[in-house]
Amino acid sequence: MQYILILPLLWLLAGLSVLLHELGHALGFRLGAGKKPWRVLAGSGPELFTVGRCTFHLFPVGGYFLPVDRDEPQTKRGKILMLLGGPLTSLLLTALFFALRFFVFVPDAAKGALYGMFAYLVTFLLVFNFFQFLFTALPIRYRVVCRGMISDGRQIVRVLRIKDASKGEPQ
Repeated sequence: MQYILILPLLWLLAGLSVLLHELGHALGFRLGAGKKPWRVLAGSGPELFTVGRCTFHLFPVGGYFLPVDRDEPQTKRGKILMLLGGPLTSLLLTALFFALRFFVFVPDAAKGALYGMFAYLVTFLLVFNFFQFLFTALPIRYRVVCRGMISDGRQIVRVLRIKDASKGEPQ
């Protein structure tokens, strides 16, 4: 029974991790492009609700960072900063949860069920953010989830191959 109760919490934490990843892209965009407008779509599937610039979807897998004016040219540096922001945020979250799991929530049966539950949640977040980092940093094309889309890492490789980033054509 207690495991059924924890599933909605895992869903919320996974969605929060996806949101933080996408906000990492927003931070990179702000560093590279200044105060230009942007939006974040966190998750996939049916839309649940919108708060400010963030739209939340039912499934906490995938997400998008969208500059509002996508036709406006960006510098190569700006594109790379924007693309690196998400994976770097996921990597920082992985390091944070690694430290929490192995230095704070050390396995100890004598500390009780609540302690064990927090250790479980921290472990879940560690693994989720690690795989989120891995699958967004590797230069791959997604075949199953987000079919046809390319990872942040693959987009970075494309940008690095472009002579003039504003033209969008590879060398």
